[in-house]
Amino acid sequence: MTVLKSFLLTLLLIVVFSITQIGFAFLVSQTDLVSEDFEEHYGFTIIISFLIAYLTILFIFGRPTLNFNDIFDNKYYSFKIIAYLLVIVFGLQLLGRPFWDTGKIWDFFQYSKFENDIGLFEGITPAFYYRTFIILIISPIFEELFFRQFLLKKLIEKNSKELAIIISSICFAIIHIETPYNLMPSFIFGLISSIIFLKTNRIIYPIILHFLVNLLVQILYVFDNPFDRWFLNLNFDIIYWIIFLIGAGITYLGTKKLLATTYKNNA
Repeated sequence: MTVLKSFLLTLLLIVVFSITQIGFAFLVSQTDLVSEDFEEHYGFTIIISFLIAYLTILFIFGRPTLNFNDIFDNKYYSFKIIAYLLVIVFGLQLLGRPFWDTGKIWDFFQYSKFENDIGLFEGITPAFYYRTFIILIISPIFEELFFRQFLLKKLIEKNSKELAIIISSICFAIIHIETPYNLMPSFIFGLISSIIFLKTNRIIYPIILHFLVNLLVQILYVFDNPFDRWFLNLNFDIIYWIIFLIGAGITYLGTKKLLATTYKNNA
């Protein structure tokens, strides 16, 4: 696969998703449904749109599959492997801070203040369940199948592994364009997920890592983002940046140990 085609397929994925969402909005506008009811169950249409978009592109251009031996074989879920995955998740959380806080950092150094605009948990609602299902089930499975097992492998056929990893990670970041501050963390995650997939040849590890990263995000959201508040109270001082560097180190070491452990298990 060429680099241009990979970008076009990512764009097509976004287009199919958007068209499906527009279609749902049009259908709702032609009914007597109360707008509040639609907003409450809007997440259901997002789930359907995600499935239609990913399944359409994967069915037409490639059919990556999950290896059920990987899913049910206990050796792929040893304590060490899960522990190292958790280490990577924690490292990524620290590593991603300056990117998520870009706007706040700019305001702080320009005006010596920042807006504390952390999203607040709104309680257990239908929207919460839809959001949880999307970020814990849909995203880890279908995004990893598409960007790693399909796009990355196709890119490697005509490009170097290094370029394939970078391009597939950029494509992965592009689908998070709706949250600009998440573009770089998504790119970094894409790099790590790609390396893990290529080194282990097991898509199950990137899926589990993706699930754990999103699970932590959801937990922090439910508990009112205490982690974010603690970081912001550091006022971007030297400790803030030391923690960022520690996060980079933890992520690197966790990935290195994970790859070494999976190599031994698969040997």
